[in-house]
Amino acid sequence: MRGYPRNRLTDRSGSDPVITKTARSRGYTISYDDAGAGSAIVLIPGATMSAADWRDAGYVDILAGTHRVLSIDPLGNGLSDKPHDPAAYAWPAVAADVLAVLDEADVDRAVVWGYSRGGALAAALASEHPGRVAALVLHDEFPQDVIAGTKPSPHVEALLRGDFEPMWAAFDFSEDDRRYDEEVNDPLALGALWSGGRRSGITIDLERIVAPALIIEGGGGEHDVAMNVANALGARLQVLPGLDHLQAFSRLDLVMPLVLDFLSPLGL
Repeated sequence: MRGYPRNRLTDRSGSDPVITKTARSRGYTISYDDAGAGSAIVLIPGATMSAADWRDAGYVDILAGTHRVLSIDPLGNGLSDKPHDPAAYAWPAVAADVLAVLDEADVDRAVVWGYSRGGALAAALASEHPGRVAALVLHDEFPQDVIAGTKPSPHVEALLRGDFEPMWAAFDFSEDDRRYDEEVNDPLALGALWSGGRRSGITIDLERIVAPALIIEGGGGEHDVAMNVANALGARLQVLPGLDHLQAFSRLDLVMPLVLDFLSPLGL
């Protein structure tokens, strides 16, 4: 299946175990879904996604049978606040939003699993607050330093003007995904989200990450960056042959066994 199994943030069944809650961080409201019971797993989605994408893909149903699952809408996404000021998305302050959810949910330590931009947020949390991360899953996104003041890409500059079209030219989204993204996302917030890290700079100190880690990457292109991160973290690198970035999320049947096999020996 190509693309994300996109949700519509509505039409939850009466038997859906997910409860939507909020936390306050840096003056903003951060929304998150809470399901299941047991040791905690935090799920952080990509830049145009929401917490509910994890549910619609099937991850929450599987994980909530044995774990407490906290699926976060990062600032600028889903039901969380969507400020238009790039300064709101400065690094490493954005990691504090994930920490605020852990605190609000009364979770001391959790497995933290981030997909796409969520992987960088997960790594930032593990680096800034290593005692709060029991294990780390970086799912088709890896920490890379960005020099402060780096110029935003053309599609980000267009989003800051309210224009989605250059983003569609830059990324291979399905037509359904494009329509959905334009319905639920604020282009000015997305532009601020992407440009915020470039303005502030991004530096994630991998040496501060002490949690055991799993690296998952789609099979397209080179794997040098993923391998370097895996080596730095002493982590396993699992490549999903033949899958692009979007498919690396939607292929639950391939991803979940890798993660469960990683967590099981850790007792998590």
